[in-house]
Amino acid sequence: MTGTTFASYIREKTKTNSTTLTDARIVTLSNVVKDDLATKIITNVDEGYFDMEMVADLEANIRDYSFENGIVKNLRYAHAKLDGTNPSYLTEGDFSLFETQKLPMDETNIRSLYAARKPQYLITGISLKILSGEAITAVTEGLKVVGEVFPEDIAAGDLASSSDLSIAASTTTHRLPRAAHRVWAKMVVIEYKQSREKPIPLTEDEKKIELDLEELYKTLRKRNAVRSFTAAVPQDDGQNY
Repeated sequence: MTGTTFASYIREKTKTNSTTLTDARIVTLSNVVKDDLATKIITNVDEGYFDMEMVADLEANIRDYSFENGIVKNLRYAHAKLDGTNPSYLTEGDFSLFETQKLPMDETNIRSLYAARKPQYLITGISLKILSGEAITAVTEGLKVVGEVFPEDIAAGDLASSSDLSIAASTTTHRLPRAAHRVWAKMVVIEYKQSREKPIPLTEDEKKIELDLEELYKTLRKRNAVRSFTAAVPQDDGQNY
């Protein structure tokens, strides 16, 4: 659905207009429902449905790499070409290795502690820190991560747009797939009706939302067989924050 169709559908089914059901209210309800629907898709279709692969260039002597979309908070996989050519799988480490030995996490100590250990990574905020026994060398697309990127929120401007709501704002974000839009809109209608001080009775069609969801899951499972999301991420030196 386009944004205009999405808003019109919701207002038609709720018997409202732009005054009685504002764009701001539709956006709020839609984003709440969107998160709920995305969680249902992850649970019932594939836990990796909203996973995204992202790559970044390794920079000489740089161990910290930032990703704006929060992918590191839900990381499933990471590897780095630490020798310049061959990917090394990175497991997640923790701070205890440094804490127990009361060592600062600087370049000298990292290289010393990992000289005889397999490389790992640490998550610090939105950044990934590579822990390895050698200095980091510059490698184009030398770092690859795969993790969950939840569908982004929509904004009021989207409801006035003729663009399809499945089109994300950037290559590093997701939107709900087009196949889910009618169910999404119907769930917004239900949320609106049930959120009223005096709840509005659901139609017979709206009462069948669980059946609609099951059909959606079936559709998405079929499409999920061949699907890949890849995004390239420039090195972030922190100047954007």
